[in-house]
Amino acid sequence: MIKRPKAPQTTPRIERIRTFDLMRGLFLIIILLNHLSYYPSGLDIITGRSMMYVSAAEGFFLISGIVLGLVRGRKLLDQPFKKSTKLILKRGLRLYIEACLLTLLFTVIGWMFANNPGLKYGIASPDTPFLAIVWNTLTLSYSYGWADFLRYYAVFLTGAPIILWLLRRGLWYVVVVISILIWSLYPLTPGGENYIELSWQVIFYAGMIIGFYWPELTNFWRAHFSRRTRIIISRLLFASFITTAIANFILVFGALFWNIEPLKSIHYDSIDFFEKDRMTWRRLLLGTVWFWGFFVFMRRHERLITQKLGKLLTPLGTNSLYVYTIESFVVFFAHLFIAPAQPLVQILPWYINLVISIAAIALVWLAVHKRFLFKIIPR
Repeated sequence: MIKRPKAPQTTPRIERIRTFDLMRGLFLIIILLNHLSYYPSGLDIITGRSMMYVSAAEGFFLISGIVLGLVRGRKLLDQPFKKSTKLILKRGLRLYIEACLLTLLFTVIGWMFANNPGLKYGIASPDTPFLAIVWNTLTLSYSYGWADFLRYYAVFLTGAPIILWLLRRGLWYVVVVISILIWSLYPLTPGGENYIELSWQVIFYAGMIIGFYWPELTNFWRAHFSRRTRIIISRLLFASFITTAIANFILVFGALFWNIEPLKSIHYDSIDFFEKDRMTWRRLLLGTVWFWGFFVFMRRHERLITQKLGKLLTPLGTNSLYVYTIESFVVFFAHLFIAPAQPLVQILPWYINLVISIAAIALVWLAVHKRFLFKIIPR
């Protein structure tokens, strides 16, 4: 059993884990490209067109939980619990307000382009009383636009102080039990986006546990396994990731795009086992292998990746919620000008899709570089 780390006399010095910044930056690019959905573009091999059995969104939430557990949990362990709670709830409130404002803003703008073929689905009818829309937005029963992660994040942050209180007392196993019980409630609901918080919280709070105990976990890894054993385990984990990812890519694309009949049968028989909203245990297991296998690769080559792609990925990863918000505007307005194709249909040549996709990434990066609305949009 992992014991509660003793509170140090001073705030523990824990270096920022740059690997997570790089990973989160890449995840945000994948999320942007999949939301834009201008395919084929040549980038499909990286993004999977949002059709793989695990998505970048899970990795985004796991890293967010890890960072929260580390920064607001472990690093403030010698500070009063009240301080951590205040910081967490303040951030949660800001994200809740932002999520509500974006929903209302995108709804009003959407009404102005009601007949536009690129308008995102799910918008409230213009005949709906506006006060009813406001109420449904405030109660999180209505969300519109491309920034729905924010409301989930706000909900998770609301529950985070309870999780942190338990972790500070070494009761990580209680957190695990509570999280699994909440996760198991999802099948009892009507399902859909309004209940995703029940299933996805298991990722976020698992991340909090990992972040809070990160020093113990890394020390255990180094103390109980020889260098040779660590290398073998790391290579096996990476091999499992790359093998299953390639297999999943071939299965999905073979079934949906290459029309290979045996793969179609396997895919349609398997897809329910990896349902995204439900966050099935199979998807969680596969996601765990992919995330840590990818982490091993990024950690091993962190210096080289930072040299080659650090100027792109690090600013995005360290300002993740700001980037996600900016992406929601880029996607929303891009679709009004160029409606995306249906999932299995190609409209534009691949090179045009590639140019548009790269331009969107550049626009988001430029917003970060110029610190556009940094004082207004949470980062």
